[in-house]
Amino acid sequence: MQVHLTNAGAITLCAPTVFNRLDVLVDPQPATHLEQAIARIGRREGEQHVRLAPSVLRFLSGHAGETAWESGFAAMLDYATRQGWVNDQGEVRAHLSFKDSDAVVSAEDFKAAMRSLPAGIAAVTTAYGDSVAGMIVSSLTSISADPPMIGFFAHQHSSINEPLIQSGRFVANVLGEEHGKVMTSFLSEPQGAARFTTGQWTKTEQHVPVLRDALASLECDIVYTQSLGTHQLVVGKIRKTTCSAANPVVHFNAATHRLVPALSH
Repeated sequence: MQVHLTNAGAITLCAPTVFNRLDVLVDPQPATHLEQAIARIGRREGEQHVRLAPSVLRFLSGHAGETAWESGFAAMLDYATRQGWVNDQGEVRAHLSFKDSDAVVSAEDFKAAMRSLPAGIAAVTTAYGDSVAGMIVSSLTSISADPPMIGFFAHQHSSINEPLIQSGRFVANVLGEEHGKVMTSFLSEPQGAARFTTGQWTKTEQHVPVLRDALASLECDIVYTQSLGTHQLVVGKIRKTTCSAANPVVHFNAATHRLVPALSH
């Protein structure tokens, strides 16, 4: 097995059922980011090694509790103990391997490609105490039907992040042709109540704004967040949905477009 400290901010465990090796692969990244990542999985021991708690490996594996996996994992730890790689605290020593390069496209190429991807538009709203907040996203996506979950991405420095995390809930309001002024307000007004002066807004029992005539409104509790590169993934479990008849729009090539049905033959 190999712990991978990616430069996207994610930490993964590769080959979790391979028990005859254990190391930590590091993507090229700033030293401060690397030290933060190491602190999430254990602690550094010199320049070339880290100490890992077995509980971290068990969590990352996704196989904890499976009889066959637990047997193999226990055998691996037993071998490491006999080799002197496990300390009195039960931490396993693992070697750090550093990747020399990480070839990716430029930010300009990335943006050009993503402008070619049509996407729905939603106003994500939240509330904490007497304060409300909202933002426009084109990254809303379905994650699971059982349990029902959706997710979206917000920039690490987005003004919605703090109230969103403090609240622990959000509503994703899917927008249509009728909501041009709502989009304009969200994109031009300062964060807070000023963004909600336009549109047919009401509130949930938890006081989160809901757009009454949205194509769909999905009321969610936040169940997972993960920093990935410049953005933060926010996943919500859906508690309630409402739908209404409206004409959908999509974000494409840096503009909003109506949907026109294809001609039937």
